[in-house]
Amino acid sequence: MMRRFALAAMLAAVTPMPAIAAPATEVEQLLLHADRARGTDPNAFAADMHRLERLQHTATPAQQRQLQLLRAYQQALTGQYDKAIRDARALYAEAPEAALKFRAALLVANSAAITRDSTLGLRYLEGALALQDRIDDRDVRQAGFAVAAILYNQYGQFTLGRHYAELILAQAPSPRNRCIAQHLRIEAMLGLKAPVRSEEFLTAIANCNAQQEPIASNLLRGYLARHLASQGQTVKAIDLLEAHLPEVEATGYPRLIGEVHGLLAEYNLSAGRIAAAEAHARQALAKGGNGTYTLPLVTAHKVLYASALRRGDLATALDEYRQYADTDKARLDDVKAREFAFQVSRHELQQKNQAIALLSQQNEVLRLQQEVEKRNAQNSRLLLALLAVVLASVGFWVYRVKRAHSALRRLAHADAVTGISNRGHFRQHAMAMLAQCQARGEPVGAIVFDLDDLKAINDHLGHTGGDHVLQQVAKACLTHCRPSDCFGRLGGTEFGMILLGRDLAATRLVAEQCHESLAAIDTTALGAHLTVSASFGCTSSAESGYDFERILAQADHARDRRERDDLAALYPEAIASRQDVPAPM
Repeated sequence: MMRRFALAAMLAAVTPMPAIAAPATEVEQLLLHADRARGTDPNAFAADMHRLERLQHTATPAQQRQLQLLRAYQQALTGQYDKAIRDARALYAEAPEAALKFRAALLVANSAAITRDSTLGLRYLEGALALQDRIDDRDVRQAGFAVAAILYNQYGQFTLGRHYAELILAQAPSPRNRCIAQHLRIEAMLGLKAPVRSEEFLTAIANCNAQQEPIASNLLRGYLARHLASQGQTVKAIDLLEAHLPEVEATGYPRLIGEVHGLLAEYNLSAGRIAAAEAHARQALAKGGNGTYTLPLVTAHKVLYASALRRGDLATALDEYRQYADTDKARLDDVKAREFAFQVSRHELQQKNQAIALLSQQNEVLRLQQEVEKRNAQNSRLLLALLAVVLASVGFWVYRVKRAHSALRRLAHADAVTGISNRGHFRQHAMAMLAQCQARGEPVGAIVFDLDDLKAINDHLGHTGGDHVLQQVAKACLTHCRPSDCFGRLGGTEFGMILLGRDLAATRLVAEQCHESLAAIDTTALGAHLTVSASFGCTSSAESGYDFERILAQADHARDRRERDDLAALYPEAIASRQDVPAPM
């Protein structure tokens, strides 16, 4: 669940003002500089605002509206949320510019969430999202998606939170937006109780570290610690949190500090470290903020209750249990209140849309009545009938052509036997991936593998059985590919993989996993018990670069070299005497 301090941090960074191509006036330059400085340099932001207030009489009406938005941001950053909401709502109602209305609505949504006015926040969030198609600036639009993901996660609507986080990731985000989106996606996945792999946590933490985002990094470490503890690795979770505790303390954010101490208290108690558990519980109470509804405070009282009970201190245990029960009830009430606010907001939006649709229908009826009065009734009916036939015919043929086009495109891209990419589509997709990764400096792994002796399989099972084995091979290896990876059949029994974001060691691990999955393919249902195996070759962009032909050739060469090494191990005398060696089975 998103914490209020994370929302406040987002206020300083989301929805950047669109860049001014060539500032012609001092006011324009100050507006742009102040908007950039508000999230990174509070002193410079304050100085810019002071100068802008002195020059506001020279500003154009559009510049006055931009200054009004910056004032609202300044009020929010200094904790004057009620004033920020008031001024941002006024700007949303008056501004003709879609970008300013979008940013003002997001500021209202953020500030209302902090002040716990959930209904107002959701109403303005929906208003901002309704404007997204009119926002040309990608960073501004992605910032809106980030706020949407934050608030939907906070309101327990994790499916929507995940949707908007993944929208950001799908639109080539900036490194900082990628950090925020990965954090929000993992948070939503955990809220949905969906599985998250350890590599996803580590990748997101590394990205946020690179962007110097200690709050997001340590929130992610808290999620990773929960993941480790759920797998029985409680001591490892403790070590992870304690290793970064000084960094957490240095952020000065009470919610993060309280959460980490609360987790350490809970895990130390589970590990039997009573003194450490009590110490961290007291730190969570002392540094976790004053809100009685937060999970760290609930955890702290629960740990102190359990530790006092173990010591036999019944009076303290009873007192801590009462506080635990009170804080837990307050937290649950808060969760229910936010969920109720979401339902109310959705109901209000539905009613509003129905009212708009009804008005539109009424307007259409009036328009048609006026049209009927102007024209002859019979001619109007004939014209409308003809138009309906034409539209239906065009729609039918467009639908048929689109279906045929889609079917042809699938046939052109997919291998007829396995359903994965054929060689041509694999090459096209892989070249595009390699070019993008080279531009971003991301590592890429490549795997080429060839099934061992498919002829024996065809002899035992027939060509239909052989095709079935090829399909099972594709299905087994596809489970080890991420959605961003490229997997295709290169021809015959040869397959290729291009793995995004993987170095050579990670690529080899995927190859080993594929090898194990092939060995697990069951052919007994086809009337024979055969072991499916393949020869694998691996390389990566660090060794072979980003050229498609070169990286594929290097992977193929690695496969051939591995086969020769295997043969050398099987026939050392033949290799030593340079005699011909029988072909491997």
